[in-house]
Amino acid sequence: MSHLVDELTPLVAQGSSRDGKQFRKHLLAPVNLRHADLPLLACCFVTGITDAGAYNAWGTFMGMQTGKQICKGNTVFLALGVAGLPLNGVPLRWLRSLISISTFMLGSLISTTVTRRFGHTRRLSLCLNFLLQGLSIFVAAILINTDVIPENSPDSDRILIGIPLLAWQFGAQVAASRALGYNEIPTTVLTSVYNDLASDSKLLTWQNVKRNRRASAAVMLLLGGICGGWLSRLENGFGFVLWIGGVIKVLLGVAWLGFSEAVE
Repeated sequence: MSHLVDELTPLVAQGSSRDGKQFRKHLLAPVNLRHADLPLLACCFVTGITDAGAYNAWGTFMGMQTGKQICKGNTVFLALGVAGLPLNGVPLRWLRSLISISTFMLGSLISTTVTRRFGHTRRLSLCLNFLLQGLSIFVAAILINTDVIPENSPDSDRILIGIPLLAWQFGAQVAASRALGYNEIPTTVLTSVYNDLASDSKLLTWQNVKRNRRASAAVMLLLGGICGGWLSRLENGFGFVLWIGGVIKVLLGVAWLGFSEAVE
């Protein structure tokens, strides 16, 4: 019996080593970008549902740093704040907008710098990137559910804790969409999408992949905004909105591990 164990031990160790190398190779392999637009369209939904909830609860945007909606983007809020406007507006809204813009840019910088070093399109890089985004949203949701950050009190200074947690991960999200090469799906703002749709000379042709992606991005962000608006009407609605956004981001992070490998 002892001889059998001695003979099997090296074989088991060899098999484990081979499996470990294969798993490491799987994690470090670049993904096939053929269907990488689908996770980005899900990100558009997350942006819509989160920004709708955030603006309703805190009076500022987390993802849309510029905008052409009825409620202008954070850049316009910042500009109005410098002029002391609006006179009857939310106190220090300009500061919230500045923090949101700054941490958004920081998230984009960190994501781009780190993934450039380890590989923008590697399974592990994409997985960890989106898992960290989801974790950041979860932390904000927990802080709201435990009343560390008020949910519907735009005058409270404590919301300054939550803004960076949400804004930075949207910066990382946009950086990921650019790194994947899908510039037609910016995931956070639709100004360029609307322009590109209107100016597309092949807008009405049957086969137009980029048009389809742009239109889908607009629809997904709109659907997210509608869901975020309706959920915000509920008690503890914004917290629920964030839990949904965080779950989607985590699922996307795991999904990257299942993407097929890029063909050289």
